Amino acid sequence: MATAETPASPNSSPSSSPSFKAPVVLVAGTFCYPEVFDDMKQEFEARGHQVYAPPLRHHDLPLLEGALAMKETSLLDYRDDFIELIKGLDAPPIIVGWSMGGLIAQLIAQDVEHKALMLLSPAPAAGIFAAYPSMVRTFQHHFSRWGFWRKPLMPEWESFVWSTGHLQDEQLMRDAFVQLKAESGKAYFEMSMWFFDKKRASKVYPERIQTPVLVIAGTDDRIVRTPISKTTAMRFQQGKFVELYRQDHMLVTGTGLPRVMPEFDRWADDNNL
Repeated sequence: MATAETPASPNSSPSSSPSFKAPVVLVAGTFCYPEVFDDMKQEFEARGHQVYAPPLRHHDLPLLEGALAMKETSLLDYRDDFIELIKGLDAPPIIVGWSMGGLIAQLIAQDVEHKALMLLSPAPAAGIFAAYPSMVRTFQHHFSRWGFWRKPLMPEWESFVWSTGHLQDEQLMRDAFVQLKAESGKAYFEMSMWFFDKKRASKVYPERIQTPVLVIAGTDDRIVRTPISKTTAMRFQQGKFVELYRQDHMLVTGTGLPRVMPEFDRWADDNNL
């Protein structure tokens, strides 16, 4: 015999529904352009999530205009923009951060309510060893300039491919390169020279993040070496680390995305996300 449906309580929230999927906020990294998350955004939307993927501050500007605007932008500026966004959402989101965005995601998560945190090859927080040869090689041309903390980082083709996507199709990397933006010298000072930064902008307090944390990295990542990701995961009470064999830094597109999303699905099921 059919029974009448029970009307929803007027005080119930969308997040209390069994079928509700938490919104997803995507935080991009160094040099990233607004469309960098397009492929991943489609994957999350296909899973029923509402997705927010705004560019980092000034990363929607043309290359040279952005170089002038963002050269002294702080990690805390990036953080604050996303905190403002998240506080306006109807429900706590899953925060996903890639590369430098993985560090920014942690800075966000420790100061705002959220559902969970997924970090893709996250840049090192203050106190995590990062002087690996491949990382020094990638950034030495920038750090060797006096006053680099007041100057923008500019993308370079050979360095970009070697450090970020040496296992990817060359055409994919060329299509990405022509869209790259400048990056903040101050933000890189805050990450690499954190011991000189009075504000400790890149300092993460793991005890403030009690939600599930998934960290994924590739064995062949040259720009953020795998031990950084493993160390990051171990800092969190609910941290989980997944290592993808024969994978470089390109985790949100190319060969990386089809490997990342099944790991997200398993983790989301395990944690009822």
